[in-house]
Amino acid sequence: LVEQNATASAGPSSSSAAWAEEFEKKVDLGGAGSKWATEFENFNAQPGGTWADDFLENEGAQRPLPDQWAEEFAEHHASAMPDPLAEEQRKYEFSQSNPFESSNENPFELGQELYKNGLLSEAALAFEAAIEKDIHIAESWRMLGMVHAENENDKQAIASMVNAHAADPTNLDVLLDLGVSHTNELHTHEALNYLRQWVSQHPEYRNMIALSSFEVNVVETIKMFDSIAQANPKDADVFTALGVLFNLSREYNKAEDAFRHGLSLQPENHSLWNKLGATQANSSNSKAAVQAYQRALNIKPNYVRAWSNMGIGFSNQGMYKESIPYYVRALSMNANAETLWGYLKIAMACSGILELLPLVNERNISALSEKFPI
Repeated sequence: LVEQNATASAGPSSSSAAWAEEFEKKVDLGGAGSKWATEFENFNAQPGGTWADDFLENEGAQRPLPDQWAEEFAEHHASAMPDPLAEEQRKYEFSQSNPFESSNENPFELGQELYKNGLLSEAALAFEAAIEKDIHIAESWRMLGMVHAENENDKQAIASMVNAHAADPTNLDVLLDLGVSHTNELHTHEALNYLRQWVSQHPEYRNMIALSSFEVNVVETIKMFDSIAQANPKDADVFTALGVLFNLSREYNKAEDAFRHGLSLQPENHSLWNKLGATQANSSNSKAAVQAYQRALNIKPNYVRAWSNMGIGFSNQGMYKESIPYYVRALSMNANAETLWGYLKIAMACSGILELLPLVNERNISALSEKFPI
């Protein structure tokens, strides 16, 4: 995944199996080991971060994502007729209690300020209030989608972006973000078609490229974006899209090159650093991935997805104790990230810190933050 797949396969067995096996070797819980192994494999049947940035039901599958991608993209085919406005995709769950709805201040402007300061949960409430008050509908939905994507909630991110697309079908940022989010969720044909729509709506590229000349599949879509990139080497968005596509085709070295080119144009783009890290994790280079995630956090300290990816990056290296503070920090900013609670529990178990597991079961984030500061 582009944002949240930081859990890369290591050799013939997946990281989830390795973690569970290591736990069973280290700890004897009187028959509870198999239960832990099963529980962790259920938690870890999804990626960790952007390819992910950070993030999965995965249509009920319980296998490592790289293997699923290999099968899913073997035919390199996706439907040419996606339904981006499908009712199921557009369903967004608004917060039941929102203090910004009764505020006299402009909730959209408040949301922008909160997002800028890294207060993602509060920013989400502000943008929800802006939508309820019909303020900058399309942009409010788009910003809400960005907030949820960075806050480890791809389902709400997609719902927000699909609504933004419905409000403004020509918005290029929305189309690109939808391509990334659907990649995170392994929605292949949706991801490809949103990226193709990005080309068709672009004021310059739509006249440069004949979409009908390229079939709707991964290989052909890569060819299309590669031709655009060669003619427009200073467009970071084109190289972002290329990086996403190369992850889908599992050409990780090419994906890394694409993201590095994008970063040469936008060195302060925290999301691009996260995508680079997730790509490196996909190619089993977690040590380099951690460095990229740290660059993202240096730019945006409250980037939840990067904090969780850091934890997964350390766990993938067998550094379970070092991973714990990163999971705790991510959960302190978004306690609703259920998958992270599972990762935290396993990391503590593999580190032999069994006496503090009740704090995880109680979801006592305050106590955990005191025990595992960064």
